[in-house]
Amino acid sequence: MSEHAHWLSFARWTPLAILTDLDGTLIPFAATPEGARPGPELVGLLTELASSPGLLVAVVSGRPRESLEAFFPSSPGLLLVAEHGGWRRDGAWQPAVEAAQEEVDDLTFALRRLAALHRGALVERKTWSVAFHFRNISGESRDGAVVEVEHLVADWLRTHARFEELRGAEVLEVRPARMDKASAVAWLRERTSARARLLVLGDDVTDEDMFRDLLAGDESVMVGAEGGRATAAGWRLDAPADAVGFLRWLLAVRRGETTDEAATRPRRIETHAADPAAPSPYRLLVVSNRLPELRSAADSFDVRKQNVGGLVSALGPALKARHGLWLGWSGRIQARADPTRFGLDQAAEPARAWVDFPEEWHSRYYNGLCNGALWPVLHSFPGRVRLSDQDWEAYRQVNQAFASVAVRLVGPKDTIWLHDYHLLLLAQRLRERGHEGPIGLFMHVPFPGPDVFFILPWAEEILTALLALDLIGFHTPDYVANLRQCLATLPGVAVGDDAVEHRGHRTHIGAFPIGIIPEGFQEPAAPSAADDVASLMRAISPSRLVLGVDRLDYTKGIPERLEAFARLLELYPEWRRQVSLVQISVPSRSDVPAYAEQRQRVEAIVGHTNGLFGDGAWVPIRYLYRSFGTAQLSLLYRASSIGYVTPLRDGMNLVAKEWVAAQDPDDPGVLVLSRFAGAAVELTDAVLTNPWHIDGLARDLDRALRMGLE
Repeated sequence: MSEHAHWLSFARWTPLAILTDLDGTLIPFAATPEGARPGPELVGLLTELASSPGLLVAVVSGRPRESLEAFFPSSPGLLLVAEHGGWRRDGAWQPAVEAAQEEVDDLTFALRRLAALHRGALVERKTWSVAFHFRNISGESRDGAVVEVEHLVADWLRTHARFEELRGAEVLEVRPARMDKASAVAWLRERTSARARLLVLGDDVTDEDMFRDLLAGDESVMVGAEGGRATAAGWRLDAPADAVGFLRWLLAVRRGETTDEAATRPRRIETHAADPAAPSPYRLLVVSNRLPELRSAADSFDVRKQNVGGLVSALGPALKARHGLWLGWSGRIQARADPTRFGLDQAAEPARAWVDFPEEWHSRYYNGLCNGALWPVLHSFPGRVRLSDQDWEAYRQVNQAFASVAVRLVGPKDTIWLHDYHLLLLAQRLRERGHEGPIGLFMHVPFPGPDVFFILPWAEEILTALLALDLIGFHTPDYVANLRQCLATLPGVAVGDDAVEHRGHRTHIGAFPIGIIPEGFQEPAAPSAADDVASLMRAISPSRLVLGVDRLDYTKGIPERLEAFARLLELYPEWRRQVSLVQISVPSRSDVPAYAEQRQRVEAIVGHTNGLFGDGAWVPIRYLYRSFGTAQLSLLYRASSIGYVTPLRDGMNLVAKEWVAAQDPDDPGVLVLSRFAGAAVELTDAVLTNPWHIDGLARDLDRALRMGLE
């Protein structure tokens, strides 16, 4: 049957039920929610459809019920579903969830306080939920706003298990966990016969719940141009005007008025990799715990700081040349997550596939084993290690799940490139599933010697799994040597100069330090970025700028760095009012207690130092707990006299390289760099320092500040 004949048959079916989203589906987005309203023609069309015999119509929206009531006050027969399923109108409004409205009051207050710091931000309060809109925030400021909102929400959700976050088009919403649009599908089925067929139209990720709940014989239509996110919908229309035109055609068909071949109708969405039997078009699969972006641009925010930093730039050419695909966790935690299912966005650059995590995996695999055990062991912080058999079992399950998806995305002889400590068992799981192609692993973190690594009770299982790899890469030769020492403890392993052999399989190990794309740090900045930096420089003027930029992580040595700056002011009082430290801390893992404690410690040191040495005209330390875009950072790097990069332990630390790349060649600053950062192996002309020795670090700061241009 042709597509035209299919839609004619479907349009004439009785009974037929239509569920349609509003914003982005039937009306275009506007700068504010109030600016997007259905016009009289659209209201009339939906009212006519709802009154058509054998047809049931519901508008299913995330809007508050007051908005939908104002849009459709007297539309007989038209069903309304507001707040993602929280309210339903079939004659009168009825709540569909059991939750106290005041539960999100404190989060609403915190989000509004944050919105006041970002021009264009909008907080929308609903009955049981609250949404933060990013649409009108300028690009550079949006980077910071996204990170700050994400971490504020993550902190709140940690103590409110009955709620979840929901991402739409440039909006992040927090709502009760079981309040979603899929409930409207069941509600509509109750109002028609078992023979009814359903048609769902939607445009963003909030509508996927409805798409996934449809049955054979139902149809789903994604509204949005090609190149957007992956979807469970079977059909596509390019824009809201097309969706409205399609509904007009459907109404005309039911009235017997037209069968126009040229009328606007959906076109089928082709699917490829979802069929395990179909040959894969990809020849390289990159796997990391997180994707380069949480979601594709269509359902995320336009300007985002990429989660894997310079990794995207480094891997982009290889992925393009080898027709590659990137697989990772979506960042979503779903109560009903099925880890065997994956999403696929082939239009993205690079193409990407993803899986969602159930809550237990996020808690035990990610926050538990990865952040609570592997991270501190690999960075040689044994006092911070937390060991749990349940966490380890979750880690094994996640690696198994990634393996089950990976073998469906590429052929058995294709290349797979794994990244970092989250996936140490994955190569072995892939071999068990019959993968014969090359598998490599790059570790972006340090690797300790046997005395520390064997703190892990599962050390031998991990090391044995690593021997299924063909190539293991690190940033420095020291990390290579440490792994070789650990592997040498296993029975039956022969350690050679550049490889180890085990049961006839050879695994090569080498140092391949990652770099950056330096040209981007010399590009002119947008006026908004320049204004932000100029404002900060005026605030510290005439002091010279000492700049630190880090994720808020205990490995970065931020408290020690602050204490050393305070010690500089104590040992060398001539620097008071002459220098100011600006410490930028990007929020990180705020749902992990150790990181919350780190933030409290940092803020206490800042307060003590400013109280001890500051005065009405000079603040020694300015602490900024937020994210900055690349353009802003480049300007700050260039304006600083000292790049203050002093981690206690770090795999590489690209901030050190970025800082050098951003310098004015006619008037560069001085890089003070921890000798325990991987970057110290390459940047040997920096002032190399020991961040564990506060007095020594203070003296090295003094030496850097006194250094002449020559």
